[in-house]
Amino acid sequence: MASDRTRASDTERERVAERLREAAAAGRITVDELDERSALAYAAVTRAELAGLLDDLPAPRRESAAQPRRKLPRVPGRFAFTASWRGPADPRKAGADILEFLSPFFHAYGYDLIDRTPDRLVFARRYQPFWTILVSIFFFPLGLLALLARGDERIAVDMSEREGYTLTVVQGVAPLRVRRALAELED
Repeated sequence: MASDRTRASDTERERVAERLREAAAAGRITVDELDERSALAYAAVTRAELAGLLDDLPAPRRESAAQPRRKLPRVPGRFAFTASWRGPADPRKAGADILEFLSPFFHAYGYDLIDRTPDRLVFARRYQPFWTILVSIFFFPLGLLALLARGDERIAVDMSEREGYTLTVVQGVAPLRVRRALAELED
């Protein structure tokens, strides 16, 4: 780019001036150098002149703009969800990590491990639906029968070996806190 005789735009001049300010903030150039180079940047006519002002500075780190961060669930209640992430290449290691880190999390929310195979884990829990309490209060004593109703939730964790990594997919029905925690783990 040092021989680029293309005329520079105001946006390019401003971008170079911003990089110079960042370099000064990082201590790479002095305040006097910042003033001098900024004046030259705003007076530059070609891209080559702008590139010459940045030659002795490291290239800026690129931010990962490939994927915007997924929004976390915000609606309370028990809803279906799916979350996925990449894990270690060895599916046995990925399964061991899930057992070590996710099992205590699920257990804390009342889930029990009910099925375990090399590539799949299934967690389940029973809960008392809120509506049963309301029915038992408002339609007492017959409403007490509503307390016999129970709800079931299941969460399946599937691990599939891919080239160089293990894809872990978690899906099921869960309350908001569980859905949010698992969404934060996503790639």
